[in-house]
Amino acid sequence: MDDILTLATTLEDLLVQEFRTCQSLHQLTREEREALSKNDLAALEIILEQKEVVLDELGQIEDRRRMVTQNLGDQVGLRHTSPNLTAICQALSNELSQRISRLKEGISALAEEIKVMTSGNHALAMIALERVDALQTILIDSLRPALTYDRPGSKASDHFDIVWDVDQRA
Repeated sequence: MDDILTLATTLEDLLVQEFRTCQSLHQLTREEREALSKNDLAALEIILEQKEVVLDELGQIEDRRRMVTQNLGDQVGLRHTSPNLTAICQALSNELSQRISRLKEGISALAEEIKVMTSGNHALAMIALERVDALQTILIDSLRPALTYDRPGSKASDHFDIVWDVDQRA
């Protein structure tokens, strides 16, 4: 029974770490939205570097949590199935299992909010890229030389004759 309590406490600690890391990721995702809306590339670069670190940390916590979950599942008699937190909480059925269940729900809620915000950030980034692409097209078109030669000072021609055997239709 001490092994079960130790593993359950370790699981709770890992879930607390995961929740706090998700909170950090949530905050960084908000900051990312602000930087995208302000077109602040310097801030965005820093935020993305911080997000990479937080995501790596989150991955490490999740790996440890999976290992502890598997061990705890084995200890409470869930050897033949792939144990999840819900099944473990049902098997434990004590105050600790209720805290684990609440932490799991909190992490799921934060993860869903992060997912929605990330989707919005992706849309903002795509809009910004489309604007850059449109601006680039305008600049290129304004600097493109004429396809025909006219005498200096003469009015530009609106119609094209055959030029370099290239179809000029757009």
